[in-house]
Order: sequence, then structure tokens, then C-alpha cells
Amino acid sequence: EDFERTIQVWRGYRNKTNPQVEEEIDRHLTLIQIAQSRKFAAKAIAEEKQVTTVKPDSNTVAVCYYQDLSPDKSLRAFQKGLAAMVISDLTKIKSIRVVERIRLQAVLEEMRLGQTGLVDSRSAPRLGRLLGAKNIVFGSLTLGSIKAVTALALSDKGAVMGSSSVSVDKEKFFELPMAIVRETANIMGVVLTDEEKKAIGVPHTKVYKALVYFGQALDALDSGKWKEANELFSMAYKEDPGFALAKEGADTCPGIDYPSLNSLSNISGSKLSARVESSVSAAGGPKAVVTSLPDVLSGSGYIVPDTVGVDLGAIGSSGVNLEGMAPSGGTEEPVYEQTYTPPMGAGYPQVY
Repeated sequence: EDFERTIQVWRGYRNKTNPQVEEEIDRHLTLIQIAQSRKFAAKAIAEEKQVTTVKPDSNTVAVCYYQDLSPDKSLRAFQKGLAAMVISDLTKIKSIRVVERIRLQAVLEEMRLGQTGLVDSRSAPRLGRLLGAKNIVFGSLTLGSIKAVTALALSDKGAVMGSSSVSVDKEKFFELPMAIVRETANIMGVVLTDEEKKAIGVPHTKVYKALVYFGQALDALDSGKWKEANELFSMAYKEDPGFALAKEGADTCPGIDYPSLNSLSNISGSKLSARVESSVSAAGGPKAVVTSLPDVLSGSGYIVPDTVGVDLGAIGSSGVNLEGMAPSGGTEEPVYEQTYTPPMGAGYPQVY
């Protein structure tokens, strides 16, 4: 199943005049990415001997969930929430490639670690090899002040390359992600530019309750509880309207009427693409997409910049609806533009 082509195609279509169409595409893209990651994970486990012979890129990083060592487990929300923020900040460093959280979660589930998500120095190298990541970030959290102990393991050598410890007062929890990212870059020997230092120095949220809701939302999302996840992302965003990851989560979380998590293993990329097509049509977008959109529109006066060059017929699309598109020279903007502006995706950036 070519999920990558399906994702690439639907990322390319944006409707500036109809937010509902944008929303339908973004929510379905999250669903497609989850399905793709689950298939990737199953294949990686099945072909583990072959996979582990492939040398991972030296600059690729996977960020695991931090283990909550607090007596009352009050830092549970930090496990995934902190990892998501660290992932987001690492993507701001140009020389580092980061494994997306969705893919990490899928492989953890295949390794039978999905419920706890806990990785240590023994399991980290195997996880890294399955993900194709040389560097594995993992660690633990303790109370008092909030203390994060972070280690960086090398998947190809099965050894811990370096570690660091950061402690902050509870009210300054937002300093943890940026400190962890700086230490990770330092252990990897990556020199940050002034621009990168500035980018990772911006807190995701300073509202503790917002982070708690966000972490709970990621747990619900990973369990396929779409409605609960959506509500929790929205609650996090309500607590802090400046919390971009929470807003992205709320905007891209699958809806209550979407296919269940368990059913995704049996749904093909073409069927998911057809579902997007149907939902977009119902929301007022094009009823379908043609194999070669530029050919259809050439000479018609419609503007379609930079197509992705993919045979959409192979992923379940079959026609085109030009309704709502404006001819060049008209007063309205064309509804659909081929701009590659991927959504961030349910609380985590779209990366490697």
C-alpha cells in the first residue's frame, strides 16, 4: 500500500475559502499516518533481521517517553507531552532528522511496549534499529522539583553515548524541553546556530494544566479514543490559547465517526483516500481528483501551481469537480492550490 503517495497528494490540496474542507483533509491525514505507521511497524518487526542490517543515518533521532518515577505517578502526563515538545523543538535544528511520534508509538506497540511506552538502555538500541534511528533519547522524571534524567543511546553500538540531568521548579516546567534539546544536541556534537537557539528557547506553554490535558490527549489518541482525545486537546488549548501543539491536535484529531484504531490494520491506502475524497466533497470541496490535474485544466483559465506528479488513479481517485474554482484573471482566488504545507498532525510535527 502506497500510503506515502496518498499523504503527499492530500497534503497538496488546500482550500483557503472553506475551513471545513481543510479540517476534513487534516483529520483524515492523521488517520492515514496512523495506518501507515502501524503497517510500517508490523513490517519492521516481521523483517527485523533485514532491517537491522541497514545502517541508520547518524543525524536521525527518536525521542521516547519519559518514565514517571514519582510516587503518586503525578507526572504521567509529562511522559508523552514532554516527548512531543522535545520532538517539536528538535525539528527546529536543521542538521537533525526526527522520527515522528506516531511512528514511534506504532513500533512500541509492535514491541509490546505500547501500554507503558517505557524504553531503557536495554531496549533502546533495538527500538532505534527498527525505526532507522541511530540516536535514541530516553529518560525518567522525578518529583521534588521536576527532574528529568536524559540518556542518548546509539542503536548501532548498543551503548549509551551520554546523559544529562535537568531540574526545574514545578512552575518552570516549560524550561525542560529546551534544556533537554540543548543537551541532546551537545551530546550529538551538534553546534546550534543563533537562530536555532532562539527557536528552541520559545516555551510551548507555561500553563501546567494545559500540559496535563495535552499529555492525556496523546494517551487517548494512541488508544483510538478519538472523541476523548479531541476534547482533551481542546481543553488544553482553552487553558492556553497560545499552545500551538494543542491547537494542532484539536484541529487534526480524527472525528468520532472515523474508522476505529483496530480497523486501520485492514484498511488500504486507496480506501482511506476514497474516504477523504467523500468527506471533502460533503464539506464542499472537489468531488474527486484527476490523474493529471494540470492536463485537465490547461487552457481552461484555471490556476493550479506545482502539482505533485503522482498518479492519483492508483489511490482511488477518479474525476474532478471545478465548481468553486476561479479562472485566472478573475476576482476570486482559485480554491485548490498545490502548495506543500503539511498540517502538524495531532499534537506532533510531521517529520521523518
